[in-house]
Amino acid sequence: MKKSALFLFLASFLFVSCSDNENENVVVGDTISTELKNLFSQNTDNLIQTFHMNASDNSIVFTSPNGVALTIDRSCLRKNGAAVTGIVDFEYIEIFDKGTMLVTNKTTLGLVGTEKHLLTSGGEFYINATQGGEQLTMTCSMFLNVPTSITGGTDNNMNGFTGDEDANGNIFWSNSTSNEFWASNLSPAAAETYNTFVGEFGWFNCDRFLNYPGAKTKITAYVPQEYGNGNSLMFLAAKDFPNSLGQTSGTYPIGLECSLIFVAEENGSIRYAIKQNIVLTANHQVTFESSEMATATTAEMVTIINALQ
Repeated sequence: MKKSALFLFLASFLFVSCSDNENENVVVGDTISTELKNLFSQNTDNLIQTFHMNASDNSIVFTSPNGVALTIDRSCLRKNGAAVTGIVDFEYIEIFDKGTMLVTNKTTLGLVGTEKHLLTSGGEFYINATQGGEQLTMTCSMFLNVPTSITGGTDNNMNGFTGDEDANGNIFWSNSTSNEFWASNLSPAAAETYNTFVGEFGWFNCDRFLNYPGAKTKITAYVPQEYGNGNSLMFLAAKDFPNSLGQTSGTYPIGLECSLIFVAEENGSIRYAIKQNIVLTANHQVTFESSEMATATTAEMVTIINALQ
């Protein structure tokens, strides 16, 4: 009887221990599962606008529905080092709001040494040119004009940043010292624009760092086990900055008021939870529980995030 009782006790102990471990929350990292990465990628592809340059065009001005103007000189284009003739195909993306930034994973984190600090954006842009599926290059710059009214008016501290994506699809921005950047009216009758020469294809951002003094902190986010191993990310939406969005990998000012947003993919939809009115503290930690989570389509998620104050 004693042996049987001991066996039952040990079996019960092991069962409870395993069950507890299975229910433990895990830390959100920077890696992204294939399903989540594909969702972000598809949402980004859905934003692509296309236009073409004909053989007879010496230059082309493409104007987006939001009034962004992009001027390209054909003589600058090269294919395998040679001047381009014939039809050229262009792809263009523009992102201005934190909701669209979230569903595409195009956050506004800028590199300061090895740390990633929060930026506020006057517009994120992707510009690319191909011919017959082959990548083209440039020998001179494109001219980009971005109406400042799209992002709340002129900010004279804005500058140009170029973006690089890592293997997980996360994008980080570096200050582009080679591109001239200024805000002005190009004519007396014109609205104010951010104006810049962009010297290469890829991602470009009108940005500035949020200049918060004092100490900084990282954020540790805990989620249920099924959302670990790259199956989720945590984003940060800073209060009063509708054109910026951070992510778990960033370093943030202690005292920053923000919303923290858990995001995962589930059968092509977005699984999410939001903690609002958060004030960051030193070594900040946050835990998301399954009971807090809801489901949204991409369009619904954009609306939900843009409504955050």
